[in-house]
Amino acid sequence: MTKKQVFRCIAFVLVVGMMLVVLCDLFELNNTSNYDKRYTTFRKLEKNTVDAVYIGTSGVDRYWISPKAYEEYGMTVYPLAIDSMPTWLYVEVLEDVFKRQSPELILVDARSFGQDNVNETVMDTRARRVLDAMAMFSVARVKAGFKTMEIMHSTFEDEQPRIDLSYLFSIAKYHDKWKDDDYKVKNNLGNKEHDYGGFYITGNSTIVEPMEPTPYKFDLYEPLDPVAEESLYELLDFLKEKEVEVLFVDTPQLKDDKEIGRGNTLYKILDEKGIDYVHFLNTDPTSDALHIIDFDYSHDFYDSPHVNYYGAEKFTDYFAKYLNDNYDLPDHRDEESVAKDWDGKYDAIVKKIHADEKKKNK
Repeated sequence: MTKKQVFRCIAFVLVVGMMLVVLCDLFELNNTSNYDKRYTTFRKLEKNTVDAVYIGTSGVDRYWISPKAYEEYGMTVYPLAIDSMPTWLYVEVLEDVFKRQSPELILVDARSFGQDNVNETVMDTRARRVLDAMAMFSVARVKAGFKTMEIMHSTFEDEQPRIDLSYLFSIAKYHDKWKDDDYKVKNNLGNKEHDYGGFYITGNSTIVEPMEPTPYKFDLYEPLDPVAEESLYELLDFLKEKEVEVLFVDTPQLKDDKEIGRGNTLYKILDEKGIDYVHFLNTDPTSDALHIIDFDYSHDFYDSPHVNYYGAEKFTDYFAKYLNDNYDLPDHRDEESVAKDWDGKYDAIVKKIHADEKKKNK
């Protein structure tokens, strides 16, 4: 083969690779989704400026108003959350985190380990939300893709092939997405940034749905889902190897007996491993790990698993103070490299909420 032919082959491979990147960007879960924007924004933060990463599900991004905590204490605690994030991908997401930042503390959403992993479609959707939000072709994403193939095949052997390249190349899954009535190239090409520092303002953020708190049963135990339990031990081993402080956090919600029982099982495992945790419940305290926030259950929730914006303000006030009192997180408010990424985000949140309130009250 001549030098010219070699050059042409290399050029062809590069062009095909570039086309594949563009096509996978055009055909994945919407780039304007909060998931994608939240992860894109994290990747663009100044290196080594994030004190803590708060990883998890909607039990994180509806509760933790990170720009508010920054405004009040100067802490940079970024929420890497995706609705019902599958626990088996926590390690890969955190591997990517440690390549970009040097967090002193990892906050882990406890409620995610109460999830079931028995529905093929649900598990597939949860995984794709994460995979499509991660940096394309990063080592962590490739590992996450192959791990998802393994989990899906081992759980649904008759339905799921051992190799499914759509977990690596989203175009294989969404190639006909352009037929959707609401598909727009501008919403799918390129990286969009998050306006609110990772806090998820939804159409429900200003909705008030009265709830009736239920007593918490501390003597109730339910086994964890096998995939979730295996993922838990994998995560604990990974974090131990990283020699980073860890805190599991169970944000306020109205739990059923199964969720309560799995939560208690999780706390028992964490106790055995010597891992710190906090949970927030509306009942009498029986342990150092339990904290009571003065929620108004007639006003601070939009459904049983989630607080609205008013509840998120209360949770953030309490939890930011807890972190400030118990962890040595520095105050970055006078650091220009940090301020450029964090200043003004809380004002944008307040402005958006006020606008939504006005619309709702018209």
